Amino acid sequence: MEKKTLAALGAAAAAALLLAGCTSSTPAPSAESGDSGAFGECEVTSTAGTIELEQREAGVLTVATVLPNPGWWNGDTPESITSGFEYCMAAEIANMAGADTLKLKNLAWDQYISGASKDYDIAIAGTTITDERKEVFDFTEPYFESNLGIATKADADVTAENLASQRIGVLQGNMGANYVQGELGVQPQLFQNQADMFTALQAGQVDAVVTDTTLALTSTNASNGALVVVGQIKLDQGYGAVTPKGSANSAPLAEAVATLVADGTTERLSQEWLEPFFGTDPNAVPFWTVK
Repeated sequence: MEKKTLAALGAAAAAALLLAGCTSSTPAPSAESGDSGAFGECEVTSTAGTIELEQREAGVLTVATVLPNPGWWNGDTPESITSGFEYCMAAEIANMAGADTLKLKNLAWDQYISGASKDYDIAIAGTTITDERKEVFDFTEPYFESNLGIATKADADVTAENLASQRIGVLQGNMGANYVQGELGVQPQLFQNQADMFTALQAGQVDAVVTDTTLALTSTNASNGALVVVGQIKLDQGYGAVTPKGSANSAPLAEAVATLVADGTTERLSQEWLEPFFGTDPNAVPFWTVK
């Protein structure tokens, strides 16, 4: 997908609380579900009944995701979410499938990305498309471009030339972890959630964080200037919506996402729900060639 630069799975709200001095220990989210009604604050513009998705409950589309993820899913629990880029994208897909209600299933990241849970109709959770993950999931085309941002303290001396010699924090299972371990040949410090990772950066326990650029931007924007995104690494990858491998919903979901990208819906959702969380134009973040 080339409709928009960059993507992330965000935890800015949790990060903001932790960076402000709250506890740095956050338990992994448990799987919980909640109906969120007739699409909350979303302005649904898709045509109803244009695709057929198998639904566990008639008229209800069950969507797996990973919370918290502000901008993408605005709220901390399935029951509280009524807006956000991916929420409203899911609402468009539900409408296209003839459903009038979303049921959100909240999974821990490692539970989600491993494919251990399959008790949902579709999943949307900022999932970067890779060949390895295609062994577990069927992906749609990308609906948002994904790159890696480098976040540091505002006064840190971290550059493209010395990044590999820094203490680097990454989210376990994130593309940042793959890049740091595979491309830089560095063993990073692994974190289970974004809030703890950015709290460690604030506390000086790591020198830099490598994660999705928009996540880095939302989390540093919540730090009141203490943290900044100094560069980003271009991956030429994107986020896709997913279904379990071989699902009957794979083809109709792919059709739905292709329609939303082609008709400009994903671009509109980005402008409405994501850009306010960035604090800056993602295009202004310089691209690094790391040595």
